[in-house]
Amino acid sequence: MLIASIVLLISSNVLAQTTGAIGRDPKISRPEKTTSPLDSPIIKGVARDKVATNSTWSFLPLEAAEAETFEREHPTYDGRGTIIVILDTGVDPGLPGLTSTSEGKQKIIDVQDFSGTGEVPYAEATRSGDVLNFQGKRVLTGLNSIKLPTTINKYFYAQLTERKFQNGLSDLNFNESDSDAYGILLFEDTPGHFLAYLDSDGDSSLTGEKQLANYHERFDIFSFHSADTSEHGQGKRLNGAINIFPERSVISVYFDDGSHGSHVAGIASGHSIDGQEGFNGLAPGAEVVGIKFADNTEGGVTVSNSMRRGFLYAANLATTSHKPVVVNMSFGIGSELEGRSAMDKFLDSLLTAVPELTVCISAGNEGPGLSTIGLPGSADRVITSGAALPDDAARDLYGAALTHPVLFDFSSRGGELAKPDIVSPGTAVSTVPDYVSGDRYNGTSMSSPFTTGCAAVILSAMKQTFPDFIPNAFALKRAMMLSAIPITGCTPLDEGFGEVNIPRAFELLRSWYERKHTPTHYTILTMIPSAVAKGTAAFYRSGNYPKNGEHNYFRVTADEDPNATIREKAVGFKSFDLVSDAPWLVPVQTSIYRRGEKAMQVDVRYDEKKLAAPGIYTGRIWAFPKGGKAQHTRAESEFELLNTIIVPYTFAPQNSYRVEIPEIKQTSGEVDRFFFAIPVGARSIRFTLSSADAHASADASIFDNDGNAFAGLSLKRGEIPRPATIEITGEQLHSGVLELDLRGGRAPEDMKRSAMTLEADVIPMDFELTSSSARSGETARAHITLTNGSASDIDLLSDAEILGYERTFDTVITTGDDCRIAVTPRPKEAHVEYLVSLSREDYNLFTDIALQILRPDSTAAFNSGFDIREKTAKVTFDQAAGERYTLYFRGGLAVPDEPHTFRLTIRERRVLNSSIGATIDPAHTVLYPDEAKTFKLESTRTMPELPDSYRFYGMIRIKHGPDGVMRLPLRF
Repeated sequence: MLIASIVLLISSNVLAQTTGAIGRDPKISRPEKTTSPLDSPIIKGVARDKVATNSTWSFLPLEAAEAETFEREHPTYDGRGTIIVILDTGVDPGLPGLTSTSEGKQKIIDVQDFSGTGEVPYAEATRSGDVLNFQGKRVLTGLNSIKLPTTINKYFYAQLTERKFQNGLSDLNFNESDSDAYGILLFEDTPGHFLAYLDSDGDSSLTGEKQLANYHERFDIFSFHSADTSEHGQGKRLNGAINIFPERSVISVYFDDGSHGSHVAGIASGHSIDGQEGFNGLAPGAEVVGIKFADNTEGGVTVSNSMRRGFLYAANLATTSHKPVVVNMSFGIGSELEGRSAMDKFLDSLLTAVPELTVCISAGNEGPGLSTIGLPGSADRVITSGAALPDDAARDLYGAALTHPVLFDFSSRGGELAKPDIVSPGTAVSTVPDYVSGDRYNGTSMSSPFTTGCAAVILSAMKQTFPDFIPNAFALKRAMMLSAIPITGCTPLDEGFGEVNIPRAFELLRSWYERKHTPTHYTILTMIPSAVAKGTAAFYRSGNYPKNGEHNYFRVTADEDPNATIREKAVGFKSFDLVSDAPWLVPVQTSIYRRGEKAMQVDVRYDEKKLAAPGIYTGRIWAFPKGGKAQHTRAESEFELLNTIIVPYTFAPQNSYRVEIPEIKQTSGEVDRFFFAIPVGARSIRFTLSSADAHASADASIFDNDGNAFAGLSLKRGEIPRPATIEITGEQLHSGVLELDLRGGRAPEDMKRSAMTLEADVIPMDFELTSSSARSGETARAHITLTNGSASDIDLLSDAEILGYERTFDTVITTGDDCRIAVTPRPKEAHVEYLVSLSREDYNLFTDIALQILRPDSTAAFNSGFDIREKTAKVTFDQAAGERYTLYFRGGLAVPDEPHTFRLTIRERRVLNSSIGATIDPAHTVLYPDEAKTFKLESTRTMPELPDSYRFYGMIRIKHGPDGVMRLPLRF
């Protein structure tokens, strides 16, 4: 009846509007008989450009994986019977889209906070009628209005304060105050079991509050809200739940104060997102467990053991629930020792021990540079997802004109690792808490839950097709990889095996199950010269690779087959044909075999005649079961050996230390990569991007030898052509091979492929500080020798300035995971910068690192986290306030119960309010090729007082050419 009434009301309104319009137009006569607007002519849409992907809801493009097609043919294969575990910022349990499955069952079946963010201790309190007293103070009223057992002998009290979250989402009830407190009454209803009432509006009264049990018992939720009935907080709501731990006298208040986890959960398994029927995530039938492991009060970082606890919870669920369990973790930080961090090793060990647990992890958002896969997506056995942009989502979410899917620029790429494994859509509209205004996010954080949902759908289909099916995470991973659809213009470093496809992966996994085939996991290792280490892929970045008949070697080891007989383990025989998919990549053997459990060695030769032109060369050697076949398909592959050779542009007197790359024509959505070997002694490299077409536009990102982005430039369209330039010099310029990645726009006006030219100019110059003196109360003096290593004259105009003083010191942490250093401003200091760094080995002990500079009241003047193994924190001093600060380092240790001594190297720079200028004599000169000249430097003012253990530092500016400037570091 209600639905019918709504339809009639809508019809009446439309009819009235239509009739009125007709009456006002004298050219149209009123019809003799009024007809329903439902009978009016059908409006036909204008023909549109075709796209390859056609999702019903392109805002969450399910058809990119043919999910809609699959579920139309198999309506019950929608994730039902599976559990998805979301490790993230939390999942809001009260959002439309996350309350029920497609079958009407409870969607979120458990929530846990392993970050400790919402934990507060409770202690005994006393009741006096309607009032609860704690430590002699009245803390709560309204006890007579709530349902309490008559048998209670003891009452307990806890208090959650917004001050606890002052460096995160500090206003939990959105009343424009961050000083509210929420009292909690706890009591035992049966021996050892507790219930609670939480003062969710912060008015110190429990009147109208709900009784709350541990979430998994009754799925109780509450909502923070304001007691103020004015407009404050209207339309904003934060839902939560509780868990009580009597053994620790702690209550954990769970909520999503970051929104990320709720968004991710909707992509993986939302049902009727935002109340829109048919607007679903990938696996609307799946149940969800929300695990909070990130502390948003410290920049949204994981804390010691929180990640491991989350995975152990999921592993236990996988072995006890009798349902397939898929974990999504949309998380990653830079990986310094790819595949060898503490969490990488833990995950590989865990997934070996619990093969039925599937783990999906985002690749990271550090692309498009090579070797940028984050940890723990760098673990071998997890499914690592890069981020694709389907063409229908590009059209409707970004107004971009694409004819096929492309890869997002930010998606992290492989290099030293054979990662990512696959790619999935990296953009979506999804569920977010009510306090968040935007609901469209993009990142590999979005692609991983898409993959997670795909995995749940495939497992749901397998379980319904074969009731005795026992999940095997590696078999599922291989099926998803080998059935993936390659994206036009992508290499294996970009996309892994391609875009995940549900029907194809299901068919492959089903065929294996029907013939009782389980893929074997192979451990692959080869030397990575640039990293002086071993990796899962051959990666030669410097241009030096085995030549003149030399070989590269891969060691391939098969995992032990638990079903193999003793004889098979000892002498079982298996052989493979080796097939290369690149003309420059040649396996020395055409076939190999293994006997028993012995490792195999594959020798690889690179044809240097086919690797002459600068660029990137990527290819695989595929291993197929030997059986006399002339041709093989991807699906038959047993393992693959990924090889990448980078041939960089070089600089030498023969090319006047200059490289010019003309006629670059960008294809929308694709990346053009250029590599430049920095010669020894280079002090500057200058990139210029230009086009004769004023409407040309492109962006370039520049990555150092380790794959870290540190600079970039943009060519902007305008009325007249204007080149874009950047000069990299001083402390920014490091040895090795720089990668410049050029990418064009995706808007319709970017489709015109304008030709561009990229120029790179290097200045090789030896720089030596031959003598220096800088004492308090005296002028600073130094002698500098410059030698022109180029083949051309260099016209130099130089000056310098002294910026402040610095020191470098080490701190060794033997216990715990944090370090605090007092920061006291001195007179004439404007601000302080701390560059905190760890060794590669120490950095990989952590899943995350928070770095803050705290004021005396513990609010953060600087609040961030490490993306790579070093981070700079800066705070500007308030001289009037005379504040003292604390530099706070907090690492999230992956396995804190293992030995974890680590060392922090800290460079502290105190920057003066006013820099001190310095003259250079001669200020203007011409430096001829191979000429060395000594310059005298002297400050224009006397030096201020220098604190103990510090030294003065500054910068020399050397202007060259029309607008070039080299900036060289100056230390006394």
